[in-house]
Amino acid sequence: MYENQPEGRQLKLRDLVEAMRRLGIAARLGRPQTSDVTDARGAPLAILSSDGMFLSANRSAAALLGYSSSDLVGLYLLDMAPDSERASLANLLSARASQEFHSFSTLLTGRTGRPTRLMLHQQAIAAHPEEDSAQLTLFEEPIDSDQPAANDAQGSESDARSRRMFLMIGQQRERQRLAADLHDGLGQALTLIKLMVEDARMRLRRGQADDAAQKLDATVLQIRETIAEMRQICGELRPLALERLGLPAALSTLCRRMDLSAENLSVKFQSDVDDHDVPEHLKADIFRVAQEALNNSLKHAAATEIRLALREVDGSLLLTVQDNGSGYDALPLSSHEIGSTGLGLIGMQHRVEAHGGFLSVHSSETSGTLVSASWEL
Repeated sequence: MYENQPEGRQLKLRDLVEAMRRLGIAARLGRPQTSDVTDARGAPLAILSSDGMFLSANRSAAALLGYSSSDLVGLYLLDMAPDSERASLANLLSARASQEFHSFSTLLTGRTGRPTRLMLHQQAIAAHPEEDSAQLTLFEEPIDSDQPAANDAQGSESDARSRRMFLMIGQQRERQRLAADLHDGLGQALTLIKLMVEDARMRLRRGQADDAAQKLDATVLQIRETIAEMRQICGELRPLALERLGLPAALSTLCRRMDLSAENLSVKFQSDVDDHDVPEHLKADIFRVAQEALNNSLKHAAATEIRLALREVDGSLLLTVQDNGSGYDALPLSSHEIGSTGLGLIGMQHRVEAHGGFLSVHSSETSGTLVSASWEL
């Protein structure tokens, strides 16, 4: 799909990172509550073409609309709007063509068929001036207040109430995602296992021992896959290694596993930070950022050495991932990479900057890629 676009229109990783930073700044200035929308997998983000077609979407955006990420690709925003909203949405999409940042409210109907009022914040991704640019899009479920504050005290109380409401929305959305994962994943898998065991029991009663044994062997494989899926769901909530080992030891274990699993690759870890020195609310995000950065170096940088470091520098926590690869942040991205590498990296940026941190990515063909993330203590 997107690979067939002209060469000048191919997105680059550094363009996505910069677009995410500009979108975050503009959205927070326009609607301060935006940064309070929480989700264990990051903010609902997608990349849309100039005419509103989904080029990629992360899992949060897909779950918000009731789709999988792959199912969303190729769909148009206009096709999701109720008939009464399509003309208005078409005008909004057309009007934003001359604006680098654009926010608008619209009704969208997801797979459930229920129209939902959403606020869309769109930031143009770097492109040649004569071409239409893709749009990095943040989806938000707004809360409208018809009661303006009468004074500063009431305004502060109203802001605090709105923030709590946004937090509750994020928590509720996460509960819904977990319920869907448990029902569609583990629930269906356990139902299948039950049917397979019952089938094997019936075969045994009919004296078909060999057939029953084959069915039980297949059941064992299904049980293993279900256990792996359960561990994945638990790990997405909070990495088990953090609970068992603490952050520095968990990062060391992560590097050691990658070092052992990949040929011709050395992964080293250094840290002068104790686990109790790291604020509890940062630990999971630091681990996920390190994990994503290591995976990007492994998959895209063609590196033979990666160095991960966690240090305390001038009252701040500094996480760095340096590789000696070919540099990947300026490479054109295919449609698959837009969804994996691209949204993975801007998801990292959201994790870092949501807690007041700063993320930077620098790379070249000669010096490799350096990913740095810092948080004030």
